[in-house]
Amino acid sequence: MARPHSHSHLSLLLLLRLLLLLPATAAASYSSLCHSPSAAPDALGGSPPLTLPWTSTGHFSGGGDLHFAQDRYYPHAFYFSPRSTSATTDPAVTHLSATLTLEGTHLAGRHHGDPHSVSFDLEGYYSTATGELCMVGSGSYARDDGFGVVLLSAAVLRLTVPRHANLSAPFVTGRLAGANFNPVSLVAYAEDGYEYGETASCPPPSGARRVLPVTAAGFSCGRLRALLGRYSYGLDYKPGVHAAASGFFPLRRGHRSMYINQVRCSAAAEDNAVRAYMVFYTDEPAAAPSNYTGRRWGRGREFLVGDEALVAEGFWDASRSRLCLRACRVTVASSGGQSGADDLAVSECGSIGVSFWFPAVWSVRDRSVAAGMIWNATGGNSDGDASAAGVITVSRTGGSYRGNMSDIKYNYTLVEDAKKQYDAMPELSKERKGRFPGNSYSYRDFAFGFYLKKQGGLPAGSGYAWPVTIGSAFVEGNGLIADAAFGAEEVNNKQRLLNVSYGLRYQVMNSTAKSPLIRRISAEGVYDTKTGSLCMVACQQVTNGSSSDCDVLITVQFAPMDGMARERAVGTISSLRKKTDPLFFEALEFVGDGGMYVEQEAEAISRMDMESLMLVSSMLLSCAFTALQLRHVKNHPEALPATSTTMLVVLALGYAIPLVLNLEDTYRDNNDRRRQYFFRLASGGLLELNGLVLRVTTVLALVLQLRLLHLAMSSRRSTTDDQAGRSKHGGVERSTLWVCLPLYALGAVAVWIAHMTDAKPGPALVGDLAAYAGLLLDGFLLPQVVRNALSGNSKVRPALSPWFYAGVAAIRAAPHAYDAFRKRGYAPSWRTSTMYVYASPRDDIFGVGWDVAVPCGAALLVAVLFLQQRRGGAFGEKNSRRPGEYEMVSTLSS
Repeated sequence: MARPHSHSHLSLLLLLRLLLLLPATAAASYSSLCHSPSAAPDALGGSPPLTLPWTSTGHFSGGGDLHFAQDRYYPHAFYFSPRSTSATTDPAVTHLSATLTLEGTHLAGRHHGDPHSVSFDLEGYYSTATGELCMVGSGSYARDDGFGVVLLSAAVLRLTVPRHANLSAPFVTGRLAGANFNPVSLVAYAEDGYEYGETASCPPPSGARRVLPVTAAGFSCGRLRALLGRYSYGLDYKPGVHAAASGFFPLRRGHRSMYINQVRCSAAAEDNAVRAYMVFYTDEPAAAPSNYTGRRWGRGREFLVGDEALVAEGFWDASRSRLCLRACRVTVASSGGQSGADDLAVSECGSIGVSFWFPAVWSVRDRSVAAGMIWNATGGNSDGDASAAGVITVSRTGGSYRGNMSDIKYNYTLVEDAKKQYDAMPELSKERKGRFPGNSYSYRDFAFGFYLKKQGGLPAGSGYAWPVTIGSAFVEGNGLIADAAFGAEEVNNKQRLLNVSYGLRYQVMNSTAKSPLIRRISAEGVYDTKTGSLCMVACQQVTNGSSSDCDVLITVQFAPMDGMARERAVGTISSLRKKTDPLFFEALEFVGDGGMYVEQEAEAISRMDMESLMLVSSMLLSCAFTALQLRHVKNHPEALPATSTTMLVVLALGYAIPLVLNLEDTYRDNNDRRRQYFFRLASGGLLELNGLVLRVTTVLALVLQLRLLHLAMSSRRSTTDDQAGRSKHGGVERSTLWVCLPLYALGAVAVWIAHMTDAKPGPALVGDLAAYAGLLLDGFLLPQVVRNALSGNSKVRPALSPWFYAGVAAIRAAPHAYDAFRKRGYAPSWRTSTMYVYASPRDDIFGVGWDVAVPCGAALLVAVLFLQQRRGGAFGEKNSRRPGEYEMVSTLSS
């Protein structure tokens, strides 16, 4: 199915050329499609164009007849890119041309979430007096079958840009229409020309609340935006809010998640002015993140339209390290129909207060990276009154704090309960053989992904567990800072039982919902460094995240670091409540994936770098030995007719097959795996560089081998002019082929039978055959030995240089010797066997038997060939010759 995509790319390039060659028909049709602003001639003398209070990206809705899926949990973004602007004779009008691109998901994609885009080439005018923009042009998108494009004519874009954007008018809105499709609604958050209104106020908090002084070194909008993050915020409605049946004031509906989608700051940094746009969703929290974090085709922070939104402005209070905002409600009204256009209405400005801060104290019940409140600013409530009606608390626990975690203090509150559970289970304290993650290793060894087992009819799921603190060291957040904190803890703490805290997130399929059910757990307890056992008491979110069940027990048993276990860890999540309790749940067993420990990763990367050097060195030696053979036949041209062309073809194919099948896949796969660990171990790009060198040397070896083959075939026509001589050489070569070819075919059939017996997937057959081709290359001397034997006891020319046949044979035998050594000196996990660069299973057939048979077979062939070239094809004595003696061949024609 890759062919249509390649044709679509070609079609798009051709379309681009077509658009560039189109005449300026847009100007002619502008007056008929756009009534305002009026077209004006470009000003003479190159007057500078007006600055546009513009937006580069926004949200579109509709587009069903443009093949966009009407899935609101995937971003439907538009991107506006002006290509040129010029002033006109009207001082208030700017002439511009631009490209408008709509990006979303395909209506009938083969897989959910296939990208789809439509581009428009537009030209028109923008008026600063009215804030109106109108442009006309044409568009196109790729056909579903990938062959050609669909053209869209008479497209017209109308946008209304606020002359002075403010809290009550913060959006750029408009429509895109055309002759071939229904109107598409556009909305964006104004980026420039914003005017702040009255100052917001934050009532003083009640009680002692420690917050991080995140702007102690000075206010930074970029840092504030990063701290507020792009992760989901959970909402906790106070009892008074739930009692307000009329509408969950200050929000209209009971939402489950919130995202801070846009954060902008004043150009004058000294006033600390900030404005923001927050989006709320009522559906499962699992659905909304995919709408926000973007996918492989996203360009960045897309503008979102949820079930409800708040637009706010205010300031950063540096003295109290709080963001104080006053907000307006933004309601979303869908027009329905095929266009599905969404309209945003701003109302109740100033009646809602919003505040955010960054807590400096964490515990198992509160690990908020960022926290805040939304309250009714007109009702006299403050965030200090937790029981007041109309107060909603928000918190973000997802993601990590992008700063120095040493500023945060962690309070262990459930460790003693976890120790009691640990003492009650003797199997956790029973010492086991092997080394386990502990003080002397990386904190990253404590993190693992896992899969839930099917039990009691509950569908399987997956999740991830990561350490938050180990002892007094914070290991969540910035990697370099976490490394330093863990290193200090390693020096100061040598205890067997370590206090630890964890975060877990897993999902299970819910038969009553379309999306998986997400569970988040905060846990803390003790870890036994001698047994690799972890015992924790945890709090699991329930009832949509507004409360927690802290009677949950988690036990984990890590695999030894020096073992070969397929499972990194095994564990159980169980309830400490009675079965009659409404919050009781059946135990969930999980299995950690087979990922490597950091120590194993370091060893694997070092080995991969060494193997890549060995592979390049082998190919360089192959080039050198082939060059020596070319020198040999140059000095002794009479040896060429005695060289087996079957052998030379086998060698040429041996160099060509990796270029066609294996080489690209080998280095792409290993580089992908290596990049997974690159953020952990900065070991440079040696493997990537060697991959490039290997490609070059493989091509060089192939060229040299083809040159040798060409000389061998040409020599038989030039040095053997008589018909009898040609028949003799041709007959011997044909006999050699008839002997070797059935052996090769028989081996291929055996490989196919073994493949079918193992019931491997279809693509694996190609890998098996590629490995078999490597085995044939190991015995590349077989055709030459057979040819010499079929020549009888006649004197055999030294067709091959000893450097060539002995050297290449040694190169082919070396991977098998290394594989035997690697099995004894390197104990990989079950996954690291797929990370072999040299002596890879895709390049040859390896195993205990083959690692012995291949070197012995290669040595035997070398010995036989040596005796043949020295004593005769069948080791005859009568026609033996002295070393360096060549058979005299008549050149007289009959």
